[in-house]
Amino acid sequence: MTAISQEKRTMTIGFPRESEDKLSRAGFKFLEVVETRDDLVPCLVARYVTYVQLEDGRWDVVIKHDEPDLGARFNAEWERAAQERGLFSTTSDGRREFLLGLDVSADAPNAEDEPGDEDEEVPPSYRWVRVQLCDAWDVAGVGCATGVFGAGENNPTFCAASSSGDVVMTASYWQVGIGFTGASRPDRITALREHAHRIASSDHVELVQRQWAERWLSWSQGR
Repeated sequence: MTAISQEKRTMTIGFPRESEDKLSRAGFKFLEVVETRDDLVPCLVARYVTYVQLEDGRWDVVIKHDEPDLGARFNAEWERAAQERGLFSTTSDGRREFLLGLDVSADAPNAEDEPGDEDEEVPPSYRWVRVQLCDAWDVAGVGCATGVFGAGENNPTFCAASSSGDVVMTASYWQVGIGFTGASRPDRITALREHAHRIASSDHVELVQRQWAERWLSWSQGR
């Protein structure tokens, strides 16, 4: 896909109804697709937090596969960590919100795509999506089984961030168990900044996300 057609495509990105339905089934309310703000760490950068060193402030939670009630345990530990580490923000009516990194591109080609674009591989359009926890929710079970939080039940693969972007968290499946990794102030972590440089120069990444990484790097240098 050419740079021009990528720009046309991303200008019309909304949020797939199918993804909204999957979020709802897992107990999360879709609120909005957040703009690619300069001060908000890009999704692809946040995902790299698993490679950050412990001395840079990385923290981990791992739950072994043979843990009784694995899914319920994951949900409880994720909620605890999200609350304690500052992932959640709370609305005036007490609802908890956070940002979830999702591919918001639709499967169908855009009507404005150039001829021949449909034969080219389309890179994912990762954006932060603001979601709200409902009274009953299930990340590890329904959320992962539907594919919005993972790649099958109790197989989490999602990344999340606080509304300000100052806290990032990535959930993963490892040989020893499942869990998540997080860190605060990603703009101060060298490994994440270096990864942002790689994203900004990669031809395999969507143009909007490359530009987002460049702007985030420029913004964070001035902090």
